[in-house]
Amino acid sequence: MRKFLRTGAFMLLIVAMTTGMAACSDDDPDYNNVTPPTVAVAPNTLSGIVTSISGEAIGGATVTLSGTASSTVTTDNNGMYVFENVAAGSYALKAEATGKQPALSNLNITATGKTQHLMWNAILASNIGAEIPVSATTVSTGDITTEHLTGNTKAGIVVDAEVPAGAVEGNDVKIEITPIYTEDVSVWSRATETSTLLVGATLGCNKNDAVLTSPIKLSFNLDEELAGEVETKEYKDGQWVSVNENRVSVEDGKVVIEANEFTAYAVFLGVTFSESSNQEALVFTQDEWNNLYGSGNMTVGDATYTYKTGTEIPISATSVLDALLIEKLAQRYGTFITTQTDTYPLNVTLPIGTALTVSGTQQKLNITASALNRSASGIQYGTISIGAYTYNRMHTGGSN
Repeated sequence: MRKFLRTGAFMLLIVAMTTGMAACSDDDPDYNNVTPPTVAVAPNTLSGIVTSISGEAIGGATVTLSGTASSTVTTDNNGMYVFENVAAGSYALKAEATGKQPALSNLNITATGKTQHLMWNAILASNIGAEIPVSATTVSTGDITTEHLTGNTKAGIVVDAEVPAGAVEGNDVKIEITPIYTEDVSVWSRATETSTLLVGATLGCNKNDAVLTSPIKLSFNLDEELAGEVETKEYKDGQWVSVNENRVSVEDGKVVIEANEFTAYAVFLGVTFSESSNQEALVFTQDEWNNLYGSGNMTVGDATYTYKTGTEIPISATSVLDALLIEKLAQRYGTFITTQTDTYPLNVTLPIGTALTVSGTQQKLNITASALNRSASGIQYGTISIGAYTYNRMHTGGSN
Protein backbone atom coordinates (compact mmCIF):
# COMPACT_ATOMS: atom_id res chain seq x y z
CA MET A 1 0.00 0.00 0.00
CA ARG A 2 2.81 2.43 0.90
CA LYS A 3 4.61 1.51 -2.30
CA PHE A 4 1.47 2.30 -4.29
CA LEU A 5 1.07 5.69 -2.56
CA ARG A 6 4.72 6.58 -3.25
CA THR A 7 4.35 5.65 -6.93
CA GLY A 8 1.14 7.69 -7.25
CA ALA A 9 2.67 10.76 -5.67
CA PHE A 10 5.65 10.53 -8.00
CA MET A 11 3.36 10.34 -11.05
CA LEU A 12 1.36 13.38 -9.85
CA LEU A 13 4.62 15.34 -9.48
CA ILE A 14 5.66 14.51 -13.05
CA VAL A 15 2.23 15.56 -14.38
CA ALA A 16 2.38 18.83 -12.44
CA MET A 17 5.87 19.62 -13.71
CA THR A 18 4.91 18.81 -17.27
CA THR A 19 1.81 20.99 -17.06
CA GLY A 20 3.83 23.87 -15.54
CA MET A 21 6.52 23.65 -18.20
CA ALA A 22 3.92 23.63 -20.96
CA ALA A 23 2.24 26.67 -19.46
CA CYS A 24 5.57 28.51 -19.14
CA SER A 25 6.49 27.72 -22.74
CA ASP A 26 3.13 28.99 -23.92
CA ASP A 27 3.69 32.35 -22.15
CA ASP A 28 7.26 33.05 -23.39
CA PRO A 29 7.76 35.17 -26.56
CA ASP A 30 9.61 33.81 -29.58
CA TYR A 31 12.95 35.56 -29.16
CA ASN A 32 14.20 34.12 -32.45
CA ASN A 33 12.16 36.63 -34.43
CA VAL A 34 12.37 39.75 -32.28
CA THR A 35 12.62 42.80 -34.56
CA PRO A 36 16.08 44.39 -34.26
CA PRO A 37 16.08 48.14 -33.51
CA THR A 38 17.05 50.63 -36.19
CA VAL A 39 20.31 52.55 -35.66
CA ALA A 40 20.03 56.08 -37.03
CA VAL A 41 22.78 57.16 -39.44
CA ALA A 42 24.75 59.87 -37.63
CA PRO A 43 25.41 63.20 -39.43
CA ASN A 44 28.65 63.68 -41.38
CA THR A 45 31.53 65.64 -39.88
CA LEU A 46 34.52 67.46 -41.40
CA SER A 47 37.76 67.99 -39.54
CA GLY A 48 41.45 68.52 -40.09
CA ILE A 49 44.64 70.28 -39.05
CA VAL A 50 45.92 73.71 -40.07
CA THR A 51 49.72 74.00 -40.02
CA SER A 52 52.53 76.17 -41.23
CA ILE A 53 54.77 74.92 -44.03
CA SER A 54 57.26 73.74 -41.41
CA GLY A 55 54.55 71.48 -39.99
CA GLU A 56 53.80 73.42 -36.81
CA ALA A 57 50.16 73.58 -35.75
CA ILE A 58 48.47 76.98 -36.10
CA GLY A 59 46.06 77.70 -33.27
CA GLY A 60 43.47 80.42 -33.72
CA ALA A 61 43.23 80.01 -37.49
CA THR A 62 39.76 80.36 -38.99
CA VAL A 63 38.31 77.77 -41.35
CA THR A 64 35.24 78.66 -43.39
CA LEU A 65 32.92 76.13 -45.02
CA SER A 66 30.65 77.64 -47.69
CA GLY A 67 28.05 75.83 -49.76
CA THR A 68 24.85 73.98 -48.82
CA ALA A 69 25.36 75.66 -45.47
CA SER A 70 28.01 78.16 -44.39
CA SER A 71 29.83 78.38 -41.09
CA THR A 72 33.22 79.31 -39.62
CA VAL A 73 35.19 77.61 -36.85
CA THR A 74 38.50 78.33 -35.12
CA THR A 75 41.37 75.88 -34.68
CA ASP A 76 42.46 74.86 -31.19
CA ASN A 77 46.03 74.99 -29.87
CA ASN A 78 46.80 71.79 -31.80
CA GLY A 79 45.61 73.32 -35.07
CA MET A 80 42.53 71.08 -35.07
CA TYR A 81 39.06 72.12 -36.24
CA VAL A 82 35.75 70.31 -36.76
CA PHE A 83 32.44 70.99 -38.50
CA GLU A 84 29.45 68.99 -37.26
CA ASN A 85 26.32 68.00 -39.21
CA VAL A 86 27.75 68.45 -42.72
CA ALA A 87 25.13 67.46 -45.29
CA ALA A 88 25.89 66.02 -48.73
CA GLY A 89 26.63 68.73 -51.30
CA SER A 90 29.34 70.93 -52.80
CA TYR A 91 31.42 73.25 -50.63
CA ALA A 92 34.28 75.74 -50.77
CA LEU A 93 36.85 75.68 -47.97
CA LYS A 94 39.12 78.49 -46.83
CA ALA A 95 41.70 78.58 -44.05
CA GLU A 96 43.19 81.87 -42.83
CA ALA A 97 45.52 83.08 -40.09
CA THR A 98 47.27 86.34 -39.22
CA GLY A 99 50.53 86.75 -41.13
CA LYS A 100 49.73 83.85 -43.45
CA GLN A 101 48.57 83.49 -47.02
CA PRO A 102 45.12 81.80 -47.13
CA ALA A 103 44.51 78.28 -48.45
CA LEU A 104 41.49 77.31 -50.55
CA SER A 105 39.98 74.02 -51.66
CA ASN A 106 36.71 72.48 -52.88
CA LEU A 107 34.83 69.58 -51.30
CA ASN A 108 32.09 67.38 -52.76
CA ILE A 109 30.20 65.10 -50.36
CA THR A 110 28.08 62.27 -51.77
CA ALA A 111 25.45 60.51 -49.64
CA THR A 112 26.50 56.89 -49.03
CA GLY A 113 24.01 55.63 -46.43
CA LYS A 114 26.85 55.52 -43.91
CA THR A 115 28.27 58.18 -41.65
CA GLN A 116 31.29 59.91 -43.16
CA HIS A 117 34.02 61.69 -41.25
CA LEU A 118 35.73 63.78 -43.94
CA MET A 119 39.08 65.53 -43.64
CA TRP A 120 40.84 68.57 -45.07
CA ASN A 121 44.28 69.60 -43.87
CA ALA A 122 45.53 73.07 -44.80
CA ILE A 123 49.06 74.44 -44.95
CA LEU A 124 49.48 78.21 -44.68
CA ALA A 125 52.57 79.99 -45.99
CA SER A 126 53.86 83.21 -44.50
CA ASN A 127 52.93 86.42 -46.30
CA ILE A 128 55.95 88.21 -44.89
CA GLY A 129 58.86 88.84 -47.25
CA ALA A 130 61.88 91.10 -47.34
CA GLU A 131 62.24 94.81 -48.12
CA ILE A 132 65.16 96.20 -50.12
CA PRO A 133 65.68 99.98 -50.01
CA VAL A 134 66.30 101.53 -53.44
CA SER A 135 69.36 103.73 -53.53
CA ALA A 136 69.76 106.57 -55.98
CA THR A 137 73.51 106.01 -56.22
CA THR A 138 74.42 102.36 -55.49
CA VAL A 139 73.21 98.82 -56.16
CA SER A 140 71.04 97.36 -53.37
CA THR A 141 70.71 93.66 -52.55
CA GLY A 142 68.49 91.47 -50.41
CA ASP A 143 67.26 87.91 -50.20
CA ILE A 144 64.68 85.55 -48.76
CA THR A 145 64.78 81.82 -48.02
CA THR A 146 61.72 79.74 -48.79
CA GLU A 147 59.91 77.96 -45.98
CA HIS A 148 60.11 74.18 -45.79
CA LEU A 149 59.23 71.18 -43.65
CA THR A 150 61.29 70.84 -40.50
CA GLY A 151 64.33 68.74 -41.35
CA ASN A 152 63.96 69.17 -45.12
CA THR A 153 66.73 71.75 -45.24
CA LYS A 154 67.68 71.31 -48.90
CA ALA A 155 64.25 72.73 -49.81
CA GLY A 156 65.19 76.10 -48.31
CA ILE A 157 65.87 77.92 -51.57
CA VAL A 158 67.55 81.31 -51.37
CA VAL A 159 66.01 83.89 -53.71
CA ASP A 160 68.10 87.04 -53.98
CA ALA A 161 67.49 90.32 -55.73
CA GLU A 162 69.99 92.85 -57.06
CA VAL A 163 68.38 96.26 -57.44
CA PRO A 164 70.15 98.83 -59.65
CA ALA A 165 70.63 102.39 -58.44
CA GLY A 166 67.55 104.48 -59.13
CA ALA A 167 65.52 101.45 -60.27
CA VAL A 168 62.41 103.29 -59.06
CA GLU A 169 62.16 107.06 -58.92
CA GLY A 170 61.27 108.74 -55.65
CA ASN A 171 62.32 108.93 -52.02
CA ASP A 172 62.16 106.18 -49.39
CA VAL A 173 61.30 103.57 -52.05
CA LYS A 174 61.49 99.91 -51.06
CA ILE A 175 61.32 96.79 -53.20
CA GLU A 176 59.26 94.00 -51.60
CA ILE A 177 60.09 90.38 -52.33
CA THR A 178 57.80 87.61 -51.04
CA PRO A 179 58.08 83.85 -51.72
CA ILE A 180 55.22 81.93 -53.35
CA TYR A 181 54.75 78.19 -53.47
CA THR A 182 52.04 77.43 -56.05
CA GLU A 183 50.78 78.70 -59.38
CA ASP A 184 47.99 80.79 -57.87
CA VAL A 185 49.53 84.07 -56.76
CA SER A 186 46.30 85.43 -55.24
CA VAL A 187 45.85 82.60 -52.75
CA TRP A 188 48.08 79.82 -51.53
CA SER A 189 46.30 76.59 -52.54
CA ARG A 190 46.86 73.08 -53.80
CA ALA A 191 48.73 72.81 -57.08
CA THR A 192 46.74 71.42 -59.99
CA GLU A 193 49.01 71.86 -63.03
CA THR A 194 51.19 69.13 -64.52
CA SER A 195 53.87 71.83 -64.93
CA THR A 196 54.45 72.57 -61.28
CA LEU A 197 55.83 75.69 -59.67
CA LEU A 198 58.88 74.63 -57.69
CA VAL A 199 59.74 77.98 -56.15
CA GLY A 200 58.77 81.55 -56.93
CA ALA A 201 58.59 85.09 -55.64
CA THR A 202 56.56 88.23 -56.15
CA LEU A 203 58.21 91.60 -56.68
CA GLY A 204 56.32 94.58 -55.30
CA CYS A 205 56.94 98.12 -54.19
CA ASN A 206 55.82 100.28 -51.29
CA LYS A 207 55.13 103.08 -53.77
CA ASN A 208 51.79 102.94 -55.58
CA ASP A 209 51.95 102.81 -59.38
CA ALA A 210 55.72 102.35 -59.26
CA VAL A 211 57.51 101.56 -62.54
CA LEU A 212 60.91 99.92 -62.92
CA THR A 213 63.31 102.06 -64.89
CA SER A 214 65.97 99.33 -64.82
CA PRO A 215 65.46 95.53 -64.49
CA ILE A 216 66.05 93.78 -61.18
CA LYS A 217 68.27 90.70 -61.27
CA LEU A 218 66.27 87.97 -59.50
CA SER A 219 68.17 84.74 -58.74
CA PHE A 220 66.88 81.33 -57.64
CA ASN A 221 69.67 79.33 -56.00
CA LEU A 222 69.01 75.71 -57.01
CA ASP A 223 71.88 73.38 -57.95
CA GLU A 224 73.70 72.27 -61.10
CA GLU A 225 71.41 69.26 -61.61
CA LEU A 226 68.15 71.18 -61.45
CA ALA A 227 69.00 74.65 -62.77
CA GLY A 228 69.39 73.47 -66.35
CA GLU A 229 66.09 71.54 -66.35
CA VAL A 230 63.56 74.10 -65.11
CA GLU A 231 61.43 76.54 -67.10
CA THR A 232 61.17 80.17 -66.02
CA LYS A 233 57.81 81.93 -66.08
CA GLU A 234 56.28 85.26 -65.16
CA TYR A 235 52.71 86.15 -64.30
CA LYS A 236 51.13 88.36 -66.96
CA ASP A 237 47.52 89.22 -67.72
CA GLY A 238 46.21 86.58 -65.34
CA GLN A 239 48.35 83.67 -66.51
CA TRP A 240 51.84 82.23 -66.33
CA VAL A 241 53.92 82.74 -69.50
CA SER A 242 57.49 81.81 -70.35
CA VAL A 243 60.13 84.44 -69.77
CA ASN A 244 61.99 85.45 -72.95
CA GLU A 245 65.19 83.43 -73.08
CA ASN A 246 67.22 86.60 -73.58
CA ARG A 247 66.26 87.57 -70.03
CA VAL A 248 67.25 84.25 -68.43
CA SER A 249 70.64 82.78 -67.63
CA VAL A 250 72.02 79.88 -65.60
CA GLU A 251 75.09 80.59 -63.50
CA ASP A 252 76.66 78.06 -61.08
CA GLY A 253 73.37 76.38 -60.23
CA LYS A 254 71.48 79.67 -60.13
CA VAL A 255 68.60 80.60 -62.41
CA VAL A 256 68.80 84.35 -62.99
CA ILE A 257 65.87 86.34 -64.39
CA GLU A 258 65.89 89.96 -65.48
CA ALA A 259 62.67 91.16 -63.85
CA ASN A 260 61.43 94.21 -65.74
CA GLU A 261 58.11 94.76 -63.95
CA PHE A 262 56.40 94.23 -60.62
CA THR A 263 54.78 90.79 -60.82
CA ALA A 264 55.49 87.16 -59.89
CA TYR A 265 58.40 85.10 -61.21
CA ALA A 266 59.03 81.40 -60.74
CA VAL A 267 60.80 78.26 -61.92
CA PHE A 268 58.61 75.36 -63.10
CA LEU A 269 59.20 71.67 -63.70
CA GLY A 270 57.05 68.86 -65.05
CA VAL A 271 56.05 66.91 -61.93
CA THR A 272 53.77 63.86 -62.05
CA PHE A 273 51.53 63.18 -59.06
CA SER A 274 50.10 59.67 -58.63
CA GLU A 275 47.69 58.18 -56.10
CA SER A 276 46.54 54.70 -55.12
CA SER A 277 43.83 54.20 -52.53
CA ASN A 278 42.96 51.41 -50.10
CA GLN A 279 40.91 51.10 -46.93
CA GLU A 280 42.21 50.50 -43.42
CA ALA A 281 39.93 49.06 -40.73
CA LEU A 282 39.16 51.30 -37.76
CA VAL A 283 39.92 50.04 -34.28
CA PHE A 284 36.94 50.27 -31.88
CA THR A 285 37.23 49.89 -28.12
CA GLN A 286 34.10 47.70 -28.35
CA ASP A 287 32.52 46.71 -31.65
CA GLU A 288 29.81 44.21 -30.61
CA TRP A 289 26.86 44.20 -28.17
CA ASN A 290 25.26 40.76 -27.90
CA ASN A 291 21.84 40.41 -26.28
CA LEU A 292 20.77 37.29 -28.19
CA TYR A 293 20.33 35.28 -24.97
CA GLY A 294 20.21 38.00 -22.33
CA SER A 295 17.79 38.34 -19.44
CA GLY A 296 16.57 41.90 -20.18
CA ASN A 297 16.95 44.89 -22.46
CA MET A 298 20.47 46.17 -23.18
CA THR A 299 21.16 49.90 -23.60
CA VAL A 300 23.95 50.86 -26.02
CA GLY A 301 25.37 54.41 -26.05
CA ASP A 302 28.52 55.34 -28.03
CA ALA A 303 31.24 53.40 -29.79
CA THR A 304 34.77 54.75 -29.26
CA TYR A 305 37.35 54.44 -32.04
CA THR A 306 40.81 55.73 -33.01
CA TYR A 307 41.93 57.07 -36.37
CA LYS A 308 44.78 59.00 -37.97
CA THR A 309 44.67 62.46 -39.46
CA GLY A 310 47.29 64.16 -41.57
CA THR A 311 49.95 62.98 -43.97
CA GLU A 312 53.14 61.01 -43.41
CA ILE A 313 55.99 62.02 -45.73
CA PRO A 314 59.45 60.61 -44.93
CA ILE A 315 62.18 63.24 -45.21
CA SER A 316 65.23 61.67 -46.81
CA ALA A 317 66.33 64.16 -49.45
CA THR A 318 69.82 63.85 -50.89
CA SER A 319 69.39 66.60 -53.48
CA VAL A 320 67.48 69.85 -54.00
CA LEU A 321 65.08 68.08 -56.38
CA ASP A 322 64.34 65.36 -53.81
CA ALA A 323 63.66 68.01 -51.20
CA LEU A 324 61.37 70.05 -53.47
CA LEU A 325 59.38 66.95 -54.45
CA ILE A 326 58.80 66.31 -50.75
CA GLU A 327 57.60 69.92 -50.40
CA LYS A 328 55.24 69.56 -53.36
CA LEU A 329 53.63 66.50 -51.74
CA ALA A 330 53.23 68.37 -48.44
CA GLN A 331 51.74 71.43 -50.14
CA ARG A 332 49.25 69.33 -52.07
CA TYR A 333 48.25 66.77 -49.41
CA GLY A 334 49.21 68.30 -46.08
CA THR A 335 51.61 67.22 -43.41
CA PHE A 336 51.76 66.52 -39.66
CA ILE A 337 50.34 63.16 -38.55
CA THR A 338 48.47 62.49 -35.32
CA THR A 339 46.24 59.80 -33.83
CA GLN A 340 42.80 60.92 -32.64
CA THR A 341 40.02 59.34 -30.55
CA ASP A 342 36.34 59.92 -31.31
CA THR A 343 32.93 58.42 -30.54
CA TYR A 344 30.16 57.24 -32.82
CA PRO A 345 26.61 57.64 -31.42
CA LEU A 346 24.56 54.42 -31.43
CA ASN A 347 21.89 55.24 -28.81
CA VAL A 348 19.69 52.15 -29.11
CA THR A 349 18.08 49.60 -26.79
CA LEU A 350 18.57 45.96 -27.73
CA PRO A 351 15.67 43.63 -26.78
CA ILE A 352 16.41 40.03 -25.82
CA GLY A 353 17.16 38.09 -28.98
CA THR A 354 19.02 40.90 -30.81
CA ALA A 355 22.61 42.06 -31.23
CA LEU A 356 24.54 44.98 -32.71
CA THR A 357 27.91 45.36 -34.41
CA VAL A 358 29.72 48.50 -35.56
CA SER A 359 32.57 48.70 -38.06
CA GLY A 360 34.36 51.30 -40.12
CA THR A 361 37.20 51.98 -42.51
CA GLN A 362 39.52 54.90 -43.23
CA GLN A 363 40.82 55.80 -46.65
CA LYS A 364 44.58 55.42 -46.94
CA LEU A 365 46.04 57.21 -49.95
CA ASN A 366 49.51 56.29 -51.19
CA ILE A 367 50.91 59.42 -52.85
CA THR A 368 53.95 60.01 -55.06
CA ALA A 369 55.53 63.01 -56.80
CA SER A 370 58.00 62.23 -59.60
CA ALA A 371 60.27 64.24 -61.87
CA LEU A 372 63.54 63.62 -63.73
CA ASN A 373 63.63 59.97 -62.60
CA ARG A 374 63.42 61.00 -58.94
CA SER A 375 60.44 60.60 -56.63
CA ALA A 376 59.07 61.25 -53.15
CA SER A 377 56.27 59.26 -51.53
CA GLY A 378 53.99 59.40 -48.54
CA ILE A 379 50.65 58.33 -47.05
CA GLN A 380 47.62 60.56 -46.54
CA TYR A 381 44.86 59.45 -44.16
CA GLY A 382 41.43 60.50 -45.38
CA THR A 383 37.69 59.94 -45.12
CA ILE A 384 36.26 57.61 -42.48
CA SER A 385 33.06 55.60 -43.11
CA ILE A 386 31.17 53.97 -40.22
CA GLY A 387 28.13 51.70 -40.24
CA ALA A 388 26.18 49.96 -37.45
CA TYR A 389 24.20 46.74 -37.99
CA THR A 390 21.60 44.99 -35.84
CA TYR A 391 20.21 41.46 -36.19
CA ASN A 392 18.21 38.79 -34.35
CA ARG A 393 18.70 35.06 -33.73
CA MET A 394 17.45 34.25 -37.20
CA HIS A 395 19.81 36.85 -38.71
CA THR A 396 16.91 38.26 -40.68
CA GLY A 397 15.79 41.86 -40.85
CA GLY A 398 18.38 44.12 -39.32
CA SER A 399 19.28 47.70 -40.04
CA ASN A 400 22.21 49.87 -41.08
